[in-house]
Amino acid sequence: MSSERLSPWQWREEILAAVAPPRRAERVPLEQARGRVLAAAVRSPEQVPALPIAAMDGFAVRRADLTVPGTTVLPVAAELPARPGEVPDLPPGSAARIMTGAPVPRGADAVVEVEATDSDPFGPAPAVVALALESLPVPGRHVRGAGEEIPLDAPLALAGDRVGAGLVGLARTLGIDALEVLRPLRVAVVVTGDELTADSSSDRLGADPLPGAVRESNGTMLAAALAAGGAHALPPRHSGDDPADLRETLDVAAREADLVLTTGGIGHGAYDVVKLLLGERGAGTSRFAHLALRPGGPQGHGTLRGGVPVVHLPGTPVGALVGYHLFVRPLLDRDGATPRRMLLGGEGDGPRRGPAGTVHAMPGRREVVADGREVVRLVPGRRLAPYGRADAMVLLESEGPDGGAAPGSGELAGAPERSVLVLVL
Repeated sequence: MSSERLSPWQWREEILAAVAPPRRAERVPLEQARGRVLAAAVRSPEQVPALPIAAMDGFAVRRADLTVPGTTVLPVAAELPARPGEVPDLPPGSAARIMTGAPVPRGADAVVEVEATDSDPFGPAPAVVALALESLPVPGRHVRGAGEEIPLDAPLALAGDRVGAGLVGLARTLGIDALEVLRPLRVAVVVTGDELTADSSSDRLGADPLPGAVRESNGTMLAAALAAGGAHALPPRHSGDDPADLRETLDVAAREADLVLTTGGIGHGAYDVVKLLLGERGAGTSRFAHLALRPGGPQGHGTLRGGVPVVHLPGTPVGALVGYHLFVRPLLDRDGATPRRMLLGGEGDGPRRGPAGTVHAMPGRREVVADGREVVRLVPGRRLAPYGRADAMVLLESEGPDGGAAPGSGELAGAPERSVLVLVL
């Protein structure tokens, strides 16, 4: 039996390096792209603005026609609202009333804001306008040049970026009607254990179960977590503790999925069928370790037939949930699955004791306190029960058998508030 106890952070990096499910691309309509991950960079098919436009309501002029300092009186040759249509050239010695967003006529090299004129901004275009200026406007004053906002072929988003509302709006502005995104990973969940029973019409809630029977929940729970992470979760499969049954179930799952998850059967017992079938005493295609993590210490990963990657999670519901968020979720969204620092509020339920360096994953709930800071508080309860309300997972290091801070933790034991790592669920 191996005594290896890697930290969960070491195991996380090993998983990220070793498990690389294939990511295929598909082109989807823009309306269906929000929240998806780009498979290719998005580049601008045109420049914005397409031609020079006014950046302010006022009068388009030729700078050479202005007298400064002083007042220049010019006839108004045209009125240019922000609407489609041809724009006439600006005759020398004249001005054109122009609205924000309207194309600037050829010949004009500046826009004088309406506040510097005697024109009523809400009335009809005047026959003449007086422009009072202290100095000559700089070339292009209040004019947005062609391509100033977005040059032709400019990168708008990169492969790996998640599509948000801003990119959707930008794409629509540029006439882009579809985006190339990564197809959701197809993930199969295989739950092991002879003791598990399906919740079906013959398994009425409240009915007395057979002695030793446990209603299976990991498959449904992990499918929900996978869907929330953007994956396509296939219907969960169940295998008993017979190696032949498990081998057949895994072969079917590998043919259907890009990634397979198993739960259960990876401890140190005689009936740990996953380890028996795939570990060093079996096919040797998976590696197993017991991490410095509570709950969720037993973990594993490897490959199945056809090279399909597999991640092995514990069979206990809390262990499976912790393992999913720490080791599977980063495969779907590495940035979104990165823990962040947050203040731990309240006293929790006492210090975490155990071998130095052991990480305790505990259910938490975030809240904003009176001074506007976001804190996380531990949710009381045992095993899976507190996760019914939890919206965060608090990752606490053991404080050692004497209650002191673990070496390198940088935290003071007994402090009323401390910074802890939190994974938002």
